[in-house]
Amino acid sequence: MSNPYDPYTPNQGQQPHGSEAGSGQGGYGGGYGGGGYGNPYGGGAPNPYGEAPRKTDAVSITGFVLSLTCCLSVVGAILGFIGLGRTKGGRRKGRWAAVSAAIIGVLGTLAFAGIIVVVVVAAKTVVTPDNAEAGQCVNVDTDDDDNVSMSKKECDEKHEAEIVYVGKAGEDASALESEAGRVCVERLDPEDAATLTDGGYRINAVINDPTDISTGDKFICYAEDGGGADLTERIL
Repeated sequence: MSNPYDPYTPNQGQQPHGSEAGSGQGGYGGGYGGGGYGNPYGGGAPNPYGEAPRKTDAVSITGFVLSLTCCLSVVGAILGFIGLGRTKGGRRKGRWAAVSAAIIGVLGTLAFAGIIVVVVVAAKTVVTPDNAEAGQCVNVDTDDDDNVSMSKKECDEKHEAEIVYVGKAGEDASALESEAGRVCVERLDPEDAATLTDGGYRINAVINDPTDISTGDKFICYAEDGGGADLTERIL
């Protein structure tokens, strides 16, 4: 039955617009093909400025400079070893400085330590009026200006002289410059003085400043073989 108020009524059995039942067309097909969104920018573009330059390792350079000094070579060696780690694998430039600092620093430290040992040993063997003792055996060296220096030796080894008296100048201070041997003999015990004079030993004195001798200045009297031969035992 039709609607009396509807001026238009489609025929009975007319299919509505659209696809027929059983039509092979399946409506809208799939969307965009492919496996989803790709990289819209493609491959990474190279840095237009290139790689940042590697910095030179300041620790290695500082270590190299310090390794060349006499007193700070040990610090240079330490900084060199630190620099080896900092420049490993090319992370920083200056590995040559780290290697050089480590090697030179170690060698410099050993050399400096050796010098200290030599100086300390030499200081202990140098005999002066301030540290001399009677009975010490010594070697005597005289330079071109007649300055005398003494070094301690063992009395059972070859040596050049023996210290026989240590004292201070008194009223005889003026005579020490020209008659040191006589002053020394007068200061000695008579028996010791006889042993030296009868044995033909040459007696002399050492004082810090022989050109300006004052009362109270310390001096050393020493005896040598009269013929200049080495001594091999104590005299007194």
